[in-house]
Amino acid sequence: MTPGFYLFIDEAGDEGLDKVRPIDADGASEYFVLVGVLVRTSKYPELIQAFAKIKSKVGISPSEKIHFRDLTEDQKLIVIESIAELRLELIAIVSNKRNMRGYRNLRCEASNLEFSRGRLRPRRYNWFYNNLFRYLLERASAECKRWTYRAYGEVRSIQIVFSRRKEISYSQTGAYLLKLKTERRDRGYFNNKGQIDWSVVNALDINSRKDKDEIGLQIADCAASAIFRSLDQSWFGNVNPIYVERLSKKFARTSATPKDYGFKLLPENFRAPLSSDQRQGLLSVGYKL
Repeated sequence: MTPGFYLFIDEAGDEGLDKVRPIDADGASEYFVLVGVLVRTSKYPELIQAFAKIKSKVGISPSEKIHFRDLTEDQKLIVIESIAELRLELIAIVSNKRNMRGYRNLRCEASNLEFSRGRLRPRRYNWFYNNLFRYLLERASAECKRWTYRAYGEVRSIQIVFSRRKEISYSQTGAYLLKLKTERRDRGYFNNKGQIDWSVVNALDINSRKDKDEIGLQIADCAASAIFRSLDQSWFGNVNPIYVERLSKKFARTSATPKDYGFKLLPENFRAPLSSDQRQGLLSVGYKL
């Protein structure tokens, strides 16, 4: 199929589960955020031009890349408010990892071994990342199926573009998608009620690129980092819910709010201590916790 949509994916936070803040002072981040930026391929040139104007607002040349963490607070707010006006949709999968502290997926480890330093060891397997990606692709594929006939008069597929990370095996992610496709009738195996719409997804059409080479990935970096900073407490205990509030209208939705669809909070039936600022941010996307 001819690609009709781009799905640019980036993340914020880290995947560590052995130790998790704030339970462990030296643990990994409490939250992990995976964000997809969904845009029609036919509209992407316009998006590139529009983002160049955003860069000029904060004193960055069009050829330079934006990293959200390197911006001043004023620049961050300008960028996020400007992204909220662009022609795109956001899908965010947000995992609070307290309930997964110390968890291991032994089934994945047992079937993925390799020789390392003279010993047979579990191969690094990105099962946590891939599981969140599944949630993201379920929603992205539903959106593309909903819009493909209106946009093109025919079914067109999604081209998936990850922000390249050396610790992620994208071949494993492709293999994971193929297994999802072949085992999709057995929902219990994957412990999920949702389904990917395979009519708009080619499991082999997965790319990874450097963010400096792709505007869509720079936007994904900004969105993921902004959501992360709206929920995950810094070392000083600070969060800034204004970022997710400003982005709230860009999350895909099938109802009045993006709750559980364009903005998916995990685990299911989320229960965790929240500050007033964290609660404020989640309220803006429909969660009354």
